[in-house]
Amino acid sequence: MIRENINQLIEEITRDHQPDDIYQAKKDFQKISGEIFEDDKSYESRMGAFLEWYTFDRICPESATTPLQRYLKNTSITPESRELAEAISQSIHGLFIAKKIKNDCVMVVDIMGNEKYQVLENEGSILFNADDLFEGRLIPYNGQYYFTDHFCYHPKPTVGFILSKIKSLKASEKEALAKEKQLQKTIVSPQKSLKKITDKLVKVNGKLTGATKEKKIQSLKEEIEKLENQKAQLESQISDIENQLTELRTKTIEGEHKQNWFTFIRKLSYMSLKWERSRQIDVRDIYQD
Repeated sequence: MIRENINQLIEEITRDHQPDDIYQAKKDFQKISGEIFEDDKSYESRMGAFLEWYTFDRICPESATTPLQRYLKNTSITPESRELAEAISQSIHGLFIAKKIKNDCVMVVDIMGNEKYQVLENEGSILFNADDLFEGRLIPYNGQYYFTDHFCYHPKPTVGFILSKIKSLKASEKEALAKEKQLQKTIVSPQKSLKKITDKLVKVNGKLTGATKEKKIQSLKEEIEKLENQKAQLESQISDIENQLTELRTKTIEGEHKQNWFTFIRKLSYMSLKWERSRQIDVRDIYQD
């Protein structure tokens, strides 16, 4: 039922979108994933994956938001639709291995995030075999996890190649994550100093209010001026570190790194498509750099 609701929500969100925009987005998507033809066995699933990406993840250049984000700004949507849309905004799109398949659920491992999930799924034995490697999307909804409708399967002999590429991607992220951690530590000291100076300014200003002697007033004013200068320097220092953190997160961690993962998943999808079309070729000759 939830998958039907997700598909209906995609239709609702994209109903009024310009065909030219969807066409251009499809070209961008297939530039990495490979061109899809109607006679491909996985045509419907791949087109469904494109619509999920277009609706949930693709940032429109004009608005700098996704269609899903714009939809959530609509105050007239029903509480049920908003709840589902907000759940989708927290979705996990990645590569998974099916570990345990039960009558009502599937245990999977997210090999990109190294996390385990129990996913409610009554058709697990139809969709998966044990140790299947696949691209999918998990939706956290009402305390449970659910799959969307679309999967891209990768043959088991490719696991080693895929894990090696994931290791390489994670290694390239370590430097940025280490820098973020260092900046977070660096900002603590000036923040503490700023609080002390701010508190001291309150006290000194209080003394100034009650001062009557000219010499004392002058002394307090000089102290306040000195503290204000120190405060301004600290605020500038903190602001500079905050700007570095913001740029690091938006441009590198949430920008470049997210794009790298997306490109990696889409390239694997293209390899899967080539394998689907060319079963006479050793899969290891397809899944390679």
